Amino acid sequence: MHKSYLNYTLLKQIVRYLKAKQITELENDDGRKYSVKRFLTGQPQQRRKRLQIINGILPAPRKLSKRQTTIAVDEKQELTKELYEQSIHPKVRGIRRGTRADFIHNGSFHEAVGPLLVIAQCFCLMPVRGILAASPKGLSFRWKSFRTWYCILYTLVTIADTGLTINMVVKGVLDVRNIEPLIFHANILLASIGFLRLAAKWPQLMRKWQRVERHMPPFQSWREREALAVRVHKVTFVLITLSLTEHLLSTISAIHFANYCPSRVDPIESYFMTVVSQIFFVFDYSTWLAWFGKILNVLMTFGWSYMDVFLMIIAIGLSSLFEQVQRSLERVKGQVMPESFWTRKRLQYRLICDLIEQVDSAVSAITVLSFANNLYFVCIQLLKSMNTMPSVAHFVYFYASLCFLLARTLAVSLYLSEVNDRSREPLKIIKKVPKEGFHPEVDRLAHEIGMDTVALTGLKFFNITRGLVLTVAGTIVTYELVLIQFHEDQNLWNCN
Repeated sequence: MHKSYLNYTLLKQIVRYLKAKQITELENDDGRKYSVKRFLTGQPQQRRKRLQIINGILPAPRKLSKRQTTIAVDEKQELTKELYEQSIHPKVRGIRRGTRADFIHNGSFHEAVGPLLVIAQCFCLMPVRGILAASPKGLSFRWKSFRTWYCILYTLVTIADTGLTINMVVKGVLDVRNIEPLIFHANILLASIGFLRLAAKWPQLMRKWQRVERHMPPFQSWREREALAVRVHKVTFVLITLSLTEHLLSTISAIHFANYCPSRVDPIESYFMTVVSQIFFVFDYSTWLAWFGKILNVLMTFGWSYMDVFLMIIAIGLSSLFEQVQRSLERVKGQVMPESFWTRKRLQYRLICDLIEQVDSAVSAITVLSFANNLYFVCIQLLKSMNTMPSVAHFVYFYASLCFLLARTLAVSLYLSEVNDRSREPLKIIKKVPKEGFHPEVDRLAHEIGMDTVALTGLKFFNITRGLVLTVAGTIVTYELVLIQFHEDQNLWNCN
């Protein structure tokens, strides 16, 4: 009875959905509609035609190409599968007990990046709705939503805080080290604006990504299907944990400094006067303003690290698409394959390249901001390393922060350059194609891979390849040698 009831419920949902979506059949010139009842019951007819799903629009009768027919049938099967899963595991508001379906990955980038976007929204970034939906069809962005409003409010507060920082820096001594708070605040402000603009493009970008994933070779095992999500979650967990650890060490160092150079009788007030000095440079001390400034400082510190984490996850997702194509080629390495096989592989490769161009146009501004931010702070931290460390706590925090910054900068460069590395891997398989299986499509694919530079860029100013790592390292050394000429050993705990 339970199984029959489920089948009946599923049948009702399918009928309701097909009526709403106007599933029609493009037959001969008469344009006669195929009834939903006959489609569901499977009654035979003289000449059965393919179906096409059209959202609310009834097209003129015409013949469908093989590719259009395949896409239409795939969409119908996917929608039917979603309805079946919803009938078996209906959505329940609030906390519920996990099921096996909650731990099965479908291999999509939308599913893998969902938890990362949840973390971002906790820190006033990426106000997109439906980030945990089953498919990108549930994604949406609205200016009139609570998520967008508090992200805009965070941006406005950041603008005000940046203005206070500019006021404090201008009235002090201008130096390459003293403008560090200004660079930090300006960087976070530009990043928050960049992520807000990206959020408006995110739903369409993810739908484009899903269309590309549908044309990729199928996964051969559950391990391949979950590989992307596992890798994304591991990288996110490690970097976020290291970022929180670095911030905790920074807090300990600031507390130690507040005790060493107390500006007020109360040690807690001395700590807040040190952490949010730009606010109390203008306003008198108050407890609520101190806690407000500290919360804002935590949000900005997370946004500072989130830029690099987000770019690395984007690069991992794009690289995984090339990896799917590469695995399918390795399974037929050295074999004689028909020309249609290589045509399909070339089209898959071109779809990935088109997706990379669209993703790059959306995130390239954040990429430039990330590289400029890392370059500046690496130079400043290396310059500060020549000073004498006043205490063990300060020594531990400073070198832990420096190592984390260097590792993060290197990781961003390597992960983003992996897109370019993966795009050239099919050449290894093409070189081993037998003479009998060498078709014009093979030559076309090899020519596209060899001549095109497939890589993420920084606003088209530079391509992020593996050679860029050495370029960045050489730039850091050059700037460091220049800064050393003007370096004077400073007391890092100068109470004045």
